[in-house]
Amino acid sequence: MKYLFLVFFVFVSISKTFADSREEQRTWLGLFMRKKMTTDYDLWAETQLRHDESHQTMNQTLNRFGVLKNLSEHHEIGFLFAYVQSATAKEYRPTLQYVYKNNGELNSFSMRNRLEGRDIEKNYANSMRFRSQIRLAHVLNPKYDLVIWDEPFVNLTHEQWTGNHIFERNRAFLGTRVKFENISFEVGYMNQFVPKEPHNVTEHILTTYFFF
Repeated sequence: MKYLFLVFFVFVSISKTFADSREEQRTWLGLFMRKKMTTDYDLWAETQLRHDESHQTMNQTLNRFGVLKNLSEHHEIGFLFAYVQSATAKEYRPTLQYVYKNNGELNSFSMRNRLEGRDIEKNYANSMRFRSQIRLAHVLNPKYDLVIWDEPFVNLTHEQWTGNHIFERNRAFLGTRVKFENISFEVGYMNQFVPKEPHNVTEHILTTYFFF
């Protein structure tokens, strides 16, 4: 019951806060791979395809790879690099990541923090932002989990191309994780709010993420 209340509270708050924004529709597909290299180090690689359903165009493609180091049962750090291709720009993102995780028999909790540099080609005003994802998962049965997370983004520098906003965007997700022997996938609804001028944007996103 407490998980249902949390889900209701988060999404009602989002709908009230961002009710006056322009609405758009997206579909996102993601492929994520994590492979062990040594006892303490893992290799990470991902590809995301983000399609703009409102304008029927490919909005963005993202490729990220890097190395994750396990510090203990609950802590890990990562050194990542992402290449992002959008309709108008090419962006490079060196990233330092820290994750805290606590996995129980029925419930799991994690907090993923990322410090991202943002370097856009032909733009000398580089940017830096911090993002923090809080994620909860509840086991419904041996095959299905209920998943909910929220991730605010905060600009640490001020540039004209980022809109000079301290609060850069927020993503909230509600969905289901389906588990198989060597693969799992998550499907659900993501609400992404982006403050812009003259109108804010709320994106309604159908997401499907595969984990290998």
